[in-house]
Amino acid sequence: MIKAYWVTLDNNGFINAWSDSEAQGYFEIKSASELFKKLDFVKVVDGVAEIDEVRRQQVIKEFEVTPLSEIDQLKAQNTELRDTILDLAVIIDSLGGELE
Repeated sequence: MIKAYWVTLDNNGFINAWSDSEAQGYFEIKSASELFKKLDFVKVVDGVAEIDEVRRQQVIKEFEVTPLSEIDQLKAQNTELRDTILDLAVIIDSLGGELE
């Protein structure tokens, strides 16, 4: 469904912020609802939001090669450690051990 949205653009002309209501510093466009909130690869052409497929592929490629932040690395390690602890608990329980 096409409806009105308000957006801001980055220096390259790609949408970098969306609003579904009028806001200061934003300008009105028309867009399909499925594009709402998509950033960095949607351009406004003649007042209508359109996906720039070349830029979309660039954004995906950049995301795939971006290394994890330190926080994301720690989150992944925490998940691995939690899974290891759960595996050990199952082993101890299967051996008849007591878990406190």
